[in-house]
Formats: sequence, structure tokens, C-alpha cells
Amino acid sequence: MYRPKWRLCGGACQILALGGIAMAAIADGRFGAELRRLRMSTGLSLRQLAPLVLSSRGHLHDLETGRRRPTVDLVARLDDALVTGGVLSGMLHPSPTPRDPERLAYVAQHPRRVDPATLHTLAELLAAHRRLEDTLGSTPLLPTVRTQLDLIATLVAETASALRPQVVDLAAQWAQFGGWLYAASDRSRLASRWYGTALEWGTEAGSPDMVATVLSMRGHIAWSERRPSPLIGLSAAAARQPASPGIRAIAIQQQARGHALTGEADFVSDLLDQAAELVEAARQAPDREPPWIYFHSAAYLSMQRGLAYRLLGWNAQAIEHLRLGLAGLPPESAGAAWTGPYLLRLAAALVDTGDASEALSIYEGVRSIGQATRTVSLVDQAEDAVRALSAGG
Repeated sequence: MYRPKWRLCGGACQILALGGIAMAAIADGRFGAELRRLRMSTGLSLRQLAPLVLSSRGHLHDLETGRRRPTVDLVARLDDALVTGGVLSGMLHPSPTPRDPERLAYVAQHPRRVDPATLHTLAELLAAHRRLEDTLGSTPLLPTVRTQLDLIATLVAETASALRPQVVDLAAQWAQFGGWLYAASDRSRLASRWYGTALEWGTEAGSPDMVATVLSMRGHIAWSERRPSPLIGLSAAAARQPASPGIRAIAIQQQARGHALTGEADFVSDLLDQAAELVEAARQAPDREPPWIYFHSAAYLSMQRGLAYRLLGWNAQAIEHLRLGLAGLPPESAGAAWTGPYLLRLAAALVDTGDASEALSIYEGVRSIGQATRTVSLVDQAEDAVRALSAGG
């Protein structure tokens, strides 16, 4: 059914046209709780604070509960009113902004006039969002990325020119990223929806790298739900695609984890060895790898191996490889939400080998990562583990 273009691109047109992207900010996941703590420490109610910062009680309540994103100007006024010394402003991260917002605003209203420069701008914006997700986690990025996905969907629906293959190829990358954000935010239904869209667009674009990636990501959803059969099957299907060595390595590593869940140790070792060979092939030909697997490295493989060993109950080997992999990550990934599950497995292995003290420290670190990235599942798992550790004496 036809919908007017303004509705199709939704918030994208309004935000781009008004320059709102340049003013947007993404807050640390602990921003709301810190704002409430600082406000209460001064003895101010929301009603009393609102006129001091030129806002409303309801708006401030939404900031404290995480329902709204703060603006840079409002946070500066909050810092002044609460005399924080800039604490709240320090919790903001600039939202990735396009180099040419006017071009995107124009294309949002005239999608059939998309050009190569617009696609380049959208590709740069996607790369910036990927890097920011490493630091902030998935949940804070979702409102911004949802807006961009509206624009991307409009371009796919409206583009019929010679540029369509490039439009659809880039759109598949945005859809895959959106699927990952939803999956990492524990919203598997929406993740599956966007993965399905990415698979459709990736197939149209003739991208075996994207097709394999989406199959692997769907396997990752099965992993998070502890369903080994689809985990193994989807990962194996991804590995069969004529994709890059790095993408196939990720799929095979994941397949190994599936067999570890079922206790098939021989399969695990063989698959991890295959993955190691592919990682080396990827290292020797980095230009063959697509931009969305920039995180893949020997350190990542070591973490995967450690995770598989933990599932098999081989705690000493698990601790060795998890430590090695986590230590080899770049500094910007140290607090990323995706590292949380590996830290949780490392802590559990330490508990089983009698090192409860270090495990407790790791659990506290995971809880902080979960709070900072608004990854509720990490917070819950870390707190449950601490309670169990305390109850066990």
C-alpha cells in the first residue's frame, strides 16, 4: 500500500531537515540514575528543578527513567543548577553526524534523487555508529538508528535507477546492524525481522558476505536462546557460503560453540582449528573482508575457544584462552557490552577452580558494563551470580 514519502521516512525527514542530528547526544546508560542521585542530594523535587533548567517535570522524569534522550544544552543547564562540575555533561557522547546533513535532508524528501555522494555519507555514518556501539552498547543507539533505518527503507522502496544495486547493498548493511542492536538489547523478535530484511536485500545485491553474516547472526539468536540444533545448522549454512575467510571463521567458531553445548568435544576442536586457518587467511588478505567484521581478530578467536572450552567444562583451558583474548582486545572494546558474556564465563570458570575473589571482581565489572550500556541482561546475570556466590559462602 502506498504511503506518502513524509510518513515513509518518518523521523528521518524531520530530524535531518531541522538539523537535529547535529544537536543530538547519546548518554551513558547510567545518566538517568546519576541525574536522580544528584537531584535528590540537593533536596530538589522534579517540580522545583524544572523551572531552573527551563524544562518540565514530565520531561525530567523521562530523562531519569531513560525514556528520553537528553540534549547537550539541557544537560549543561542541569550541571549548572545542580552544581555538578560538569559530571552530567561528561556522560554524553556526540551522536555520529553526517558530513553533509543538507544532502541527507534533501534525499529524505526526494529519495528518487539519491546519488553516490549520499551513499558515501550513509556508509560513513554507519561506520561511525558501529564504532560508537563498541563503547556505549546497543540500547542507547537504537533511537538514532531506527530513524536512519526509516530513511534507508525509503530509499530501497523508491530507487529504481542504475544505483539500485549499491543502494540495496548498503541498505542490507544498515538492516544487519539494526538486527544486531535489537538482538544485543534482548529483543529477538525485532532482531529477526531486521535480519530477514537484511537477508532479502543482501540476496538482491548478490552479496554472499551479507547472506552468510545474516545466517550466522540468526544462529547467534539461537545461541542466546540455548537452541543448539538451529545454532549448529544456521552456522554451518553460513560457513558454506562463498563468503570472506573472516566471515566463515566467525560462523565456524559459532558452530563449534553449538557442538560444545551438546558435549561433542571432537567436533569442537576440529572446527576451532578450521576457524584458526581462516583467521590467518583473513589476516593475509584484509581487503577481502567487509567493513562490518572489523572486530574480528586472533584475540576474538581466543575468546571463542575459551568459551567453547568452558562449555565443555575444561576450566583451566577456558581461563587461559579467555584471559588471552580479553587482554588482546583494543582499548575501545574493553567496556563493550559484547565482552560481557565472555567475562561472565571467565568468572564462572574461576569460581569452579576456587578463585572466588577474582570472580567477584569480574562480576562487579560486568554489572558496571551492563549499567553503562543499558544491557539489562548483563546486569541481571552479574547480580544473580554475586548472590549465588554470597549464598555459597
